[in-house]
Amino acid sequence: MNSSSELETTNLDGNTQAQDVIDYIKQHPDFFNQHNDFLVSLEVPHASGTAISLIERQVNLLREQNEQHKNQLHELFDIAQENDKANERIHKLTLSLLSCQGIDACEVVLDDSLCDDFSIDAVALKLFIKPIAEQPEHLFVEKNSSLALELDKILNVRKPVCGFFKALPLETLFEQKAQSLSSLAVIPLFIEKNNCFGALILGSNNVRRFNADMGTIFLERLGEILSHRLDSFIHTA
Repeated sequence: MNSSSELETTNLDGNTQAQDVIDYIKQHPDFFNQHNDFLVSLEVPHASGTAISLIERQVNLLREQNEQHKNQLHELFDIAQENDKANERIHKLTLSLLSCQGIDACEVVLDDSLCDDFSIDAVALKLFIKPIAEQPEHLFVEKNSSLALELDKILNVRKPVCGFFKALPLETLFEQKAQSLSSLAVIPLFIEKNNCFGALILGSNNVRRFNADMGTIFLERLGEILSHRLDSFIHTA
């Protein structure tokens, strides 16, 4: 006849018994050192159906974890390299903008640099201010025009916004390039948040290039650099 303690153990469910074993081993970390023969004889079922020793199983798990860590490090390294390259390109673009002598020159630099160095398919610069003498008219948009109002709706948070905006008149912004564009980044231009004086719009033929969930730190930096450069021309006009 079983004792009461044996009956209690027998009535325990499998999960509780397993937890008892786990707790015991945790409380006695030298258990396997004191029972080497038992440790060597242990076999753990493998997914393939074959049995392997506990030590071999632990080694395999460590190898798998090591491989995962290696892959994660490679990914982080690749991201770091891409960030370094992006920083170099932003620095190069900044220097080019600083050498510009007018808004029209900035437009040329933006188009060349962003298309060549950043693989952007289309670039549009629009300013919501009165036209400035000797500057191309297409750069300036009436503040109350439908284009300016639509851009202002998108940029009400005063941060770059990515996605695809059906209400934007792409033909007006990009002319013949408009039909192939699948994603956009709209970057506000401002020195003071309550005075957005323009927008830089980037277009890509890749629908995934500019998506709503992407990080915008580089777009923000580009907007800040361009805003300060253009502001110097606007206030000296």
